[in-house]
Amino acid sequence: MSIKPCAEAPSVDADERVELFRLVLLQRLFEDRVMTLYRQGRVPGSVYTGRGQEAVAAGAGLALGPDDIVAPLNRELACHFARGATTADVFRNFFGKATSPTFGRDGNLHFGAPERGVFPLVSMLGDLVPLVAGAALAFKRRGERRVAMTFLGEGAFSVGDTHEGLNLAAVWQVPAVFVIQANRYSYSTPVARQMVNTNIAQRIYGGWSIPAERVDGTDALAVLDTVRAAVERARNGNGPQAVEALSVRMHGHAAHDDARYMPEGMREEFAESYDPVERLAARLALDGFAPDAIQAMREAALAEVDAGLAEAEQAPAPDPATLEDGVYAAPPF
Repeated sequence: MSIKPCAEAPSVDADERVELFRLVLLQRLFEDRVMTLYRQGRVPGSVYTGRGQEAVAAGAGLALGPDDIVAPLNRELACHFARGATTADVFRNFFGKATSPTFGRDGNLHFGAPERGVFPLVSMLGDLVPLVAGAALAFKRRGERRVAMTFLGEGAFSVGDTHEGLNLAAVWQVPAVFVIQANRYSYSTPVARQMVNTNIAQRIYGGWSIPAERVDGTDALAVLDTVRAAVERARNGNGPQAVEALSVRMHGHAAHDDARYMPEGMREEFAESYDPVERLAARLALDGFAPDAIQAMREAALAEVDAGLAEAEQAPAPDPATLEDGVYAAPPF
């Protein structure tokens, strides 16, 4: 088997292709490095990677305008990078440094950046759906041409908040976009054992009349093209939109999960033909990018990861005297 290049996408220009490649490379290389650090015992907590899903995070992140907002989950690292986060920012958060986005109070991707329109991750699956619906309602009521986006996986469709949020978004006809990372599993549960109709786009349209379409989630160009069109429909007053991006999770649910519940060979066969990073590299080669130029982009992304790690390692740990800063208690009854 050989890698299948991304499909042609004339609407995605050369600069956007280069930026997409930078983003998927950054997520892949950063996550590879942080997995190594986790195994060395240098990262507290756990690590959740989006290996195999980088194209969705990068394409959807680039589809947004500067005034839009997004609420990523834990497999959308490239979306954070698309919105201006640096590798040093993210490494500092993994290490729990005082200068991290959460000032050492939390780890992994549990952070946001309000100044860049990024809502922080909420671990409870589905909780971000009504949050984003509410933000989009505010945009609509204020007459602002802004869009709110979030991501969710198959597991979120077993949670009531998801269905309630989608229903309200449809009733209110708000400018929201819901991107589904359909990676075939909810933790270790195959999607077919979770829902009767595994076509989530079909369920969303049938249940709430929200326009929804499927896209190849391993093709970064197709994701950008599809999500950008959904964003513009939402921005132009056509109500909420949904995109189901189909992919495979190439790692377990988290670093501690060996994914032995997945069929033998599934991940390896997927990687041989549909690795989203290599599919985009193959398309760049077909577009006329020289091998040396593609290699230079890989080296630049690796250097960005190395520099971010070095900077984060030198950052100070939180001062124990600040332990109670930002902690609030309700007054006694």
